[in-house]
Amino acid sequence: MEYLIVIAVAVAIAVFDDRVRGKKKVPPPTVPQDIPRPKKRTAQNATFEIPPMRGGPSDVQVTVDAEVLREQELRAKWEEARKEAQRAKRARAHEERAVLHPVAEVQTAAAIASQPTGRRTGVALPQLTPDAMKQAIVLAEVLGKPRALRKFPRR
Repeated sequence: MEYLIVIAVAVAIAVFDDRVRGKKKVPPPTVPQDIPRPKKRTAQNATFEIPPMRGGPSDVQVTVDAEVLREQELRAKWEEARKEAQRAKRARAHEERAVLHPVAEVQTAAAIASQPTGRRTGVALPQLTPDAMKQAIVLAEVLGKPRALRKFPRR
């Protein structure tokens, strides 16, 4: 019985305390602010001219090296021969599977027929044009040295 009186007194004190002090004030919710947007660029500062290079060669003649072209052709032929060898190997393996599983042959033949047969032939070296070289120089200046070559403090 004494416990009930103690609990009733504690509840009365809590209610009386809230009425005397008032309820706790809750701060108002924050209003989201507008996100600052970057100003649109005007036509005058949208582009820039590449300044002339100091100390660089004035006449740059782009030549196509016959040896490089020949090596590219040899590489393309080698790649094609390798792909043909792989295709022949797959065909032999497919024939061996077809002998073992005639029903699976029909299913795989339908799957192979549905695949696109387009080939991609890539050039081993990029085309060297005056515009590409200018772009490479600008990018090299903008990007700078790799991080591994820069000095940075040690801890």
